[in-house]
Formats: sequence, structure tokens, C-alpha cells
Amino acid sequence: MNWTKREWMLVGVVTLFLTGIINLFSHYVIISYLEVSIYDASYEMKRQIFVKTKGGAKAHPFYGLNSAVERGFDSPVSVEDNFLRVSPKPHNNEIKVLILGGSVATHLSMKRTDIPEGYLLSKALNKKFNTDRFVVYNAAFLGGKQPQQYFKLLYLELLGFVPNVIVNYDGFNEVALPFGENYDRGLNAIYPVNFNQTIISTASKGRCIPLSNWFLSGNSYIPAIELVKWIYVKYCNDEVTGSKRNINFVRNELFEIEKNNYSQRVQNIWMDSSNKIAQFAETRKIPYIHILQPNQYVVGSKPLSNLEIEKFYGYEPYKKPIAAHYHNLSISSLDTPYKLDQRQLFKSEKRTVYSDECCHLNRLGMETIVDDLISSFAPLFFRLKDGTVS
Repeated sequence: MNWTKREWMLVGVVTLFLTGIINLFSHYVIISYLEVSIYDASYEMKRQIFVKTKGGAKAHPFYGLNSAVERGFDSPVSVEDNFLRVSPKPHNNEIKVLILGGSVATHLSMKRTDIPEGYLLSKALNKKFNTDRFVVYNAAFLGGKQPQQYFKLLYLELLGFVPNVIVNYDGFNEVALPFGENYDRGLNAIYPVNFNQTIISTASKGRCIPLSNWFLSGNSYIPAIELVKWIYVKYCNDEVTGSKRNINFVRNELFEIEKNNYSQRVQNIWMDSSNKIAQFAETRKIPYIHILQPNQYVVGSKPLSNLEIEKFYGYEPYKKPIAAHYHNLSISSLDTPYKLDQRQLFKSEKRTVYSDECCHLNRLGMETIVDDLISSFAPLFFRLKDGTVS
């Protein structure tokens, strides 16, 4: 069929009109789902949230969640990965520093773009005390919260690991995750974060991950194309995380009772778990350091920079519970003599120290919390080095 020039022009106009409508609709759907435009600078950060790694954190039968990749020591009881990272060891007389906590605690050892060498805490300790004997065994894990630190400590002892000092760096997850994640899924505050999802995701083979990550690796800047990609990414995310399925660990009538005093339970879990660690440590003559981490959602804790306001502030599932409840964690309620509250550490710091909307810190922030940790407990670390801790 031979079309006239006018007919071709009409087809072109209709095609352009429909393409525009489809892209406008697609852009609206993406903004509704992600709360960000594909043309915003923060769109890349949103994409990275959905990037998945095969072989990531899995359910553990005794302490809930395991993302360890290093054994760290030879156990006569069980052969498994126990630590996220272990710093280089000296030839002899190592001082074993056990780290417990959530994802911020993992960054005391992790390699990052802005900390390419990693081992931030062990390097700082050894430099400060002019030695190579401090070895950091990082047993923290992403999404870790009490009582998982306590149970992980007990499990490591069963396996035969004996540290010289215990450092528990926590607080944020203990408040944000029960209120921001567990509550809406009908899980008790004491449960590991989204544990019903963890069980499902552990069983997933993750076949969709490579294609999903490829879709997330770039931006076409065409809303219709991005929407098609997000449909698949969402399908993969639901499949891998189990976010659309549920396992009822707690009977509804019991959870209704749990909800009546949820906030107090959150506080009790944090306090009682730490005090159990303190009792454990005291009977074994192991110093136990407990540190409450800083967070940008603690009201009045920092004059936020323009970058922090624009990009690292406003993640509502965590912002509201931290602002409302984090101050209720009382450092004075902890039994250990070695305790440090860093919630106001950045009260006078105008530079950018946070690196995302959750809780994580850039290099300046990480170096600041490490310097504060070491200076606050310098006499203890000196005694550990000299072998005079009793």
C-alpha cells in the first residue's frame, strides 16, 4: 500500500504523541514507586539499593543471620565462616579484638571506595600503640541487632574462639529495624530483621540476579525503557527477598500483646543483651566495650551539611523511629564499665560525615568514631598491649 506524504506525517505525529504519553505515564509510575525521578542525581543511589549479590547473608540456625566469609581460626567443633574480615596477624602474641554489631560495625574492617585498604580499626590501633599485635576479628553483619551479638558471642565460644577484648558497636539497628521492618511484618522486636524474608531468601537460587543487576547498571534516560527494567528488577527483588511472601512465626493474638509495649521491649532487648555480654565477659576476665553509634536522625545531634540534607536525610522507615525512640536507650543502664555514647559526637561537626540515608559514614565519619573509640579507652588498650589486664 502506497501512503501519501500527509498520511506518513499523520502516523509520525500519532506515534510521537503515543510515545510521549507512554513515557509520561512510565515516569509517573517510576516516581510513585521510587520517590525519585530518573533524571535526579539520587537515582543511581536508588538503583544500587536493589543490586543483589549471590551468596550473600543467609539464615543461621543459632544466631539468625550470617554474612561471614572468613573462618578466622581452626575450630575443633565446626568448620565454617565466622567473620566478615580478619586483619593481618603478627607472628606471635596477637591481641584479639572481637567486633560485634551491625553494618556500621562491619565498616571498621571493610574495604570501601573511600577506604580501599580496609582494616580501619586495626591500622589505627597498631599505629597508635606502635605495634602490630592488635588483630580485629570482625563478627558484625549487615542488619545485625541484639540479641544476635550476644548469641554470636556464645556461639564463637562454643567453637573455641577466645578474644582479648570485645567491642560491641550498636544502637541504630536495635531501634530502627524492629520499628521500621519487623513491626509491619508481625514479628516480635527480638527477632532478627525480617527473619521470615531471610528464611525465604536463603532458599532462593537467585537465577534472576545477573539480569536484574545488569538492568540496574545504567540509566537509559528513557522512562518507558526504565519502567520495563524496573518491572523485572521488582520481580527479582520479590523473588530473592521473599518480600511478597510471609511466614507467620508469631500467632496474631500473641503479636497483639507484643505490640502493647513494643517500645519498652526494644529498650529491654538492647539493655539486657548487652548486660548478658557484660556478665559473660566479667566471668572470663575479658574487657567489654559497648558503644552507641551516632545517626543523622537523632534530633539536634549534628548541623547537617547541604549534601546530607539533600541526599542523606529522609528515609522514613528509619527516620521516624530513630527520632522518636533512639534517645530512650540509656548508656547508664549498661553494666560494663567500658561504655561510650557517640550519639552527640558530631554535634559541632559541620562537614559531611554521613554517606547514605540509613546510618553509614564516609571516611571522615569513620575515622572520627575510631579516633574517639581509641582515645576514650586508651588506658585499656595500653594494658592489653602490656599484658596487664586482669
